[in-house]
Amino acid sequence: MIRIFCLLALIALSTSSCSKEDSEPPAQERPAPTVRVEAPATAQLGETVSIEVYFQVNGGCGQFGSFDVSTTGKETTMRVVAKYKGTICTDDLPIRKATYTFRPTEAGTYTFRFRSTPQVGFIVTTIQVEAS
Repeated sequence: MIRIFCLLALIALSTSSCSKEDSEPPAQERPAPTVRVEAPATAQLGETVSIEVYFQVNGGCGQFGSFDVSTTGKETTMRVVAKYKGTICTDDLPIRKATYTFRPTEAGTYTFRFRSTPQVGFIVTTIQVEAS
């Protein structure tokens, strides 16, 4: 009887052992403040315009995740959403860069408002689009 119990205990321990692979926690997403924007002052109708957006993350694991964009007419308001992946990260506040692209559909002045820190509010840039 004791041999059967020991055999069952051994089988139970071997089938319920821990995995050697550490499962990485899922990435977390949090808003990141924009600190600087580089955009052209003018653009041609129909061409793709690239806007360089610099944002600050909390720690070395922070990377660009996505842009949260809201557009009404020719005014676009956006915030950067940073993605944090990993468990061992440096304790610093690095500045990262992401590129936002858009293609204007009509001539005129386009306004872009990037959410920054509570003290700054928004960083605003405008691009004058001219018909070719």
